[in-house]
Amino acid sequence: MYRILMVEDDEAEADSLRHSLERYARENKLEFQITWTRTALDISTDSTKYDLIFMDIGLPGINGMEAATLIRTYDPETPIIFVTNLAQYAVRGYEVDALDFVLKPVSYYNFKMRMDKAMRVIKRSAGKSIVVSAHDGLRVILTSELVAVEISNHSLVYHLAGDEDPIVVRGSLSKVEDELVDAPFVRISNSCLLNMAYVRTVKGSEVHTTTGDVYYFSRSKRHAAIDKIAKYLGGSI
Repeated sequence: MYRILMVEDDEAEADSLRHSLERYARENKLEFQITWTRTALDISTDSTKYDLIFMDIGLPGINGMEAATLIRTYDPETPIIFVTNLAQYAVRGYEVDALDFVLKPVSYYNFKMRMDKAMRVIKRSAGKSIVVSAHDGLRVILTSELVAVEISNHSLVYHLAGDEDPIVVRGSLSKVEDELVDAPFVRISNSCLLNMAYVRTVKGSEVHTTTGDVYYFSRSKRHAAIDKIAKYLGGSI
């Protein structure tokens, strides 16, 4: 499932965009979870990690360009597509590394081309992987499926979403941290790297994940790790 956020103050325009998204999902056998908000102010209180954001530029209060600039302070990766009446404003989108822009009124042909591009970017990002040498041979691990990496008695333990048995190999956690530098991982202790995309809640020294597991902050890493997780999720913890 792909999570998509629409930031659009006009209900008719939002309905048009939603119908285009639903049609695209049907045609491409995809599943979209679509969230609509009328103002950019709502983004600051939304802790959801979205796969794609459609941003109207002419929003009341904080406009779309200002909102995108704010988003980029804590999220440099999520693709943003601007939706606007005036093409000249969309050109400024490259200042915030916007993926593309769609002109209103949104035509499905124009929309489909932008979505094809967006889905290529999303899937390429989700397809990043690392290779580990396990006892039964080389294993390719998608970083999007890797929940955490722990070290115990000089062995690395890779915890994967949906797998009961972790992968255990010899290695260095610092080396793995270097390999995962472009993925959303945070060091929560000297012995654990955690994928922030799987964080559900933080309670004291505990981090509860969407997989039902619990990991623990060390006292020295907790403050910096919580700050990084909060910025990644776009809210407060």
